[in-house]
Amino acid sequence: MMSRKKKKNIEDDIEDIISFRDFFRIFLKVMYAMRKILTALFTFIILLGILVGHTEGIGWSNGIYLAFVSALTVGYGDITPHTTIGRFVCVGILPITGMLLTGIMVAGAIKAIEIGNREMREEREKKSA
Repeated sequence: MMSRKKKKNIEDDIEDIISFRDFFRIFLKVMYAMRKILTALFTFIILLGILVGHTEGIGWSNGIYLAFVSALTVGYGDITPHTTIGRFVCVGILPITGMLLTGIMVAGAIKAIEIGNREMREEREKKSA
């Protein structure tokens, strides 16, 4: 059984959680600040997709589709690479690029939560002062 003091601390912690609207607003600002890195990664995936599409003979749009499916490690299996270069790109390079992209997005989300919590704390301190 939890003591009242411990329960009160949990309730205080829950009140400190930022709203989704505030989180999303801050998240978009953080993503905008990292736009050069995100643009570079997306461009790299698209260029590799065009390369794979040309190498595999599946067209540039299917190549880009395959690149994003591989980079995000979804792997639907509806389009598969058959050449050595295509396989190397789809299994070796694109998943690493996708992990970097995903990691940066997660880091941005964590930063947005951190900023939102700091703003809430500062706002609460101003009200209590």
